[in-house]
Amino acid sequence: MNILKNNLTFEKMEEKEVDNIKNIEIEQNISILSKESIKNELNSTTSFYYVCKFENEIIGYVNFSTVLDTMELNSIVVKKDFKQKGIASYMLDKVINIAKEKNITKIFLEVRKSNTPAQNLYKKFNFKHINTRNKYYSDNLEDAYIYSLSL
Repeated sequence: MNILKNNLTFEKMEEKEVDNIKNIEIEQNISILSKESIKNELNSTTSFYYVCKFENEIIGYVNFSTVLDTMELNSIVVKKDFKQKGIASYMLDKVINIAKEKNITKIFLEVRKSNTPAQNLYKKFNFKHINTRNKYYSDNLEDAYIYSLSL
C-alpha cells in the first residue's frame, strides 16, 4: 500500500473516535489510558489528542500535554498494518509544528529501553537521550529512557 502524505489528515480527536483508538491499542496488546480517562482529557486545556486518518480511517493517534513552555509527548500509536510507512514520522512532525505554534521550548518523552524503532524515530528528529529511569515500567521493570528536544 502506497501512503502519500497528501492522502493523510491530522486533526483533533473527537469523543466519538475514542473507541477507534482503543481498538488500535487492543490490536497491539497495549493499554495506555481508559476510555473514561481519554474522554476526560479531551475537555482539558493542557492535554491534546490528535488522530491521523488515511482515506477517513483512523490509522494512528498521538497524545501530548503542555505546561507553560514545555510539552510532554505521552504516546504515538500507529495501527499495525500502517507501521513502517512513515506515519509516526508524519505525526511527530505535526506535533513539533504545533509545539512551535504554542511557543513550546522543550518537548520531553519517555520510551521503553526495548523500543528501538521509537528511539530511532526520536533520534531522527534530533531528540536527545537525557536520562534513564531504572525499572520504571511496572509490568516488567524495564528501564525508561527520557528524551528531550529543544526548539
